[in-house]
Amino acid sequence: MLSKIPWIHWAVIGIISVAVVFLIWKKTSGYAAVVLGISTFIGLFLLDASVLIRYCGYYPHVSGYNIKVDLNRIFHGNGISRVEVFSNFAAYVPLGFFLSEHMAVIKRFRPGSQFGLATLAAFGLSLCIELLQWALQVGFFELTDLVMNTFGGFVGAGVSAGCRKVSKVITEKLTG
Repeated sequence: MLSKIPWIHWAVIGIISVAVVFLIWKKTSGYAAVVLGISTFIGLFLLDASVLIRYCGYYPHVSGYNIKVDLNRIFHGNGISRVEVFSNFAAYVPLGFFLSEHMAVIKRFRPGSQFGLATLAAFGLSLCIELLQWALQVGFFELTDLVMNTFGGFVGAGVSAGCRKVSKVITEKLTG
C-alpha cells in the first residue's frame, strides 16, 4: 500500500488510468481509449478499496445486500445519501457517452442499437461491481446503486445520441 490515506491511492489509480488512455490512443479510437481508461479506474478503485476494507482493516467490515429501490434515499435523504446517489449516477454518465460514441465511430452496430447496448454495458458493469462487493464482503449490494448507475449510463448514451443527431442536422443545413 502506498499510504494510509486513500486519496493518494486514488490519485495513483487516476494516473495509471490516464497512462492507459495515452498508451492506446494511437492504436484505437479516442473513445475506446477513454472507455478503457474509465474501466481501468473503476476496476483498480474497486480492487484497492476491497484490499483496504477487507484485508488491511482501515475501514470497519461492512457487507450485505439491499434489494429494494430506496426512493426515499433518492428524493428525501440527508445530504450524504443524496451525494452517494448522485455520485452513482454521475460515475456512469461518461461511460455511457463514450461507449456510445465509440460504437458510432467503429460503425459495427446499427445506429439505433448503440444507445441500448451502451445502457446494457453500464448495467452489466454495475451489476459486476455490486456482486463483487457482496461476494468479497467489502460493501453492500444495493439495487438503488444498480438502478442509478444504469440510469447514468442511459443518460450518457442519450446525450451521445442527441449530440450526433444535432451534429447531423447542422452538417445537412451547412452543406445543402
